[in-house]
Amino acid sequence: MLNGFWNLVYAMGLGVLSLGIGLSSAEAQGVFKIGAPASLSGKYVAYGSQAKNGIEHAIEVWKATRGDSAGGRKIELIFADTQSDNALTVSIINDLIQTKKVDLIIGPDGSNVAAAAVPPWKKFKERPIWILPGGSSSKIEKEVGPDPYFFHTYAWAYYYHINNVDALKAAVGTKKKVAFVFTDGAYGRAHIDDARRYVKEAGFEIVANELVREGSADFNSAIIKVRATRPDILYALMQTTDAVQFAKQVYTAKTGIPYLVGTAQAQLTEWQQAVGEAQNCWTGVTTWVNGLAYPADPREPKLLPAAAAWEAAWRAKYGKAPEFLEAGYYVSTVLALLAVEATKSVDRDVLKTWLVEQDYKSPMGLHSKFKPSEITPHQAFGEMVVFQRVKEGNGYVSKLIYPKEIANGSLQTCRQ
Repeated sequence: MLNGFWNLVYAMGLGVLSLGIGLSSAEAQGVFKIGAPASLSGKYVAYGSQAKNGIEHAIEVWKATRGDSAGGRKIELIFADTQSDNALTVSIINDLIQTKKVDLIIGPDGSNVAAAAVPPWKKFKERPIWILPGGSSSKIEKEVGPDPYFFHTYAWAYYYHINNVDALKAAVGTKKKVAFVFTDGAYGRAHIDDARRYVKEAGFEIVANELVREGSADFNSAIIKVRATRPDILYALMQTTDAVQFAKQVYTAKTGIPYLVGTAQAQLTEWQQAVGEAQNCWTGVTTWVNGLAYPADPREPKLLPAAAAWEAAWRAKYGKAPEFLEAGYYVSTVLALLAVEATKSVDRDVLKTWLVEQDYKSPMGLHSKFKPSEITPHQAFGEMVVFQRVKEGNGYVSKLIYPKEIANGSLQTCRQ
């Protein structure tokens, strides 16, 4: 009945399209169902569109190299739009597990919606494997706990700050003053304790801690207070539209602060396009940036090619550079497909055992080996790179500044 086509489902009131409707229970046994909650609309749409692209591209490459099935099972992909809404995310997770009976979940993307997905997923005794290529909040890590069926393929919040602090130490030393500005939402609150911890432990002096309202249109009061402390480093913990507004207002205020430090926002094309020349000098930290030189996996060079080859193929297909979540969702989906192919099973314990035992090279890094984080048992791709947006010609580019082994630039001062 499926005729070799994988299915695309937009659920939860968005309309449903599924060629799998009407399958008998016997036929359903020959299907590998992937549930993909993603922010296809709302404030996290930049993340959700990346998630969708990464998953779809992985399945397209798989079909081109391995055929329409994995482990003898037709691949059914069920997308559901969270609309960047926590309450809707809860309903979607319930539906994917209880009604759609998916074998594995990949996503959702932003930290807020990912955190909202934890309670409904955990309440099911027979919950499926959950691979999360986004969501850095320590709240997620704490609520998931030592659950054996959770696989995190992105960096937790503290990885951001370990790498940011190491990059700053290497570039400017630790005798510097740091001012924090963070939002009162899940993202800012999840990051601030770890950021302060690593900054303080490294020997930097913290001179300001400004809490701002998530979704605010005006951050000037916080910017004025920060400027009065005369910091060397402005460290911003926010995302999406908040990060856009804040960068614009910092630029307009001409603060004279030498170094502008961010987390994930500076790598997003949407942020770069929205802030324009205000992006100059901001640093970011990420699991993926274009120009990496990781080699192909010798066992699966077509599915997991060298980073440069994967980037070139992506540019050829989409006419643009790949984004960080596109890379993360691609690799995560490939790992899921390989697990089913290798084990010929969708049993969660069988898949769990296989995933834990593997270690592939990929466009994301030299290792895909899952190891324990501070709390959860299965963490991969926590290695991060630090970059800085700098003016080059008529536009802006990301220069890698850390780690030293892959750097193609050095940290530049931001004085206006």
